[in-house]
Amino acid sequence: MNRRHVLTALLVAPLLLVQQARAANLDDIRAGGVLRVAVYRDFPPFSFVKDGELTGIDVDLARAIGKKLGLAINFMPITPADDVDGDLRNAVWKGHYLGGGTADLMLHVPFDRELARRNDNAYLFSPYYSENFAWAGGNVPGSTLQIGQDSIAVENDSLADLYLSSLQGGRLRSQLQHYPSAQGAVAALREDKASAVYGTQSELEWGLPRGEWRLGQPQAPGLIKARWEVGMATKESLRDLAWAVSDAVTELRQSGKLARLFARYQVSYRAPDEH
Repeated sequence: MNRRHVLTALLVAPLLLVQQARAANLDDIRAGGVLRVAVYRDFPPFSFVKDGELTGIDVDLARAIGKKLGLAINFMPITPADDVDGDLRNAVWKGHYLGGGTADLMLHVPFDRELARRNDNAYLFSPYYSENFAWAGGNVPGSTLQIGQDSIAVENDSLADLYLSSLQGGRLRSQLQHYPSAQGAVAALREDKASAVYGTQSELEWGLPRGEWRLGQPQAPGLIKARWEVGMATKESLRDLAWAVSDAVTELRQSGKLARLFARYQVSYRAPDEH
């Protein structure tokens, strides 16, 4: 660790302690009147900046939860780490080494038993929708992947990219076109630079005009999880917050407001228990 890192650690550590101490339980949060929520930066349709304002499905959901709990929302946009474990460490229970403290609540966390086991300082809870991979294009492949035919746009180094690159010994690699973001991959399809795009269904639905493109969910041989649940996380010590948030999400779901929130961004709502 160089001198700059040592100085940063010395100056920031007390601030992190103050940040973590202020939210020892739900009563402390209610006393402050503000719920700090971590969302991913530049992650449409869930959290992104439009016309200078933070917006998206997760942003609207956080505000709806805050309204149910009678709390104002303070957003903490985060840049993804190398993995979700790093995101939980930086956003939920420890804080980034450059400072900024931690959030009371983090959205868009894979609801996975093994992930929860590895991160015992965080509490994963309340899956609020189910995500899956999908194809989009003018001539979407059917139940099996097409080999040696059309060009396929993917986000570089995404799970969709890694899956297609390794499928059937890499036979699809020559067909793949890589883009720095899911939006770029979708744009390639719209601009006729690719014949199909592969990625998460929510990103494809948000990026493509309805009715102009076919969307499909073919079989995904060899993929351990073609569908997964997305939930939330908080500190292990804030389980009372988790219970209150879970109740709020249940009310939003049962009232139909959660589905309408997704529809606002032309994304199909898929409940976590739908298969």
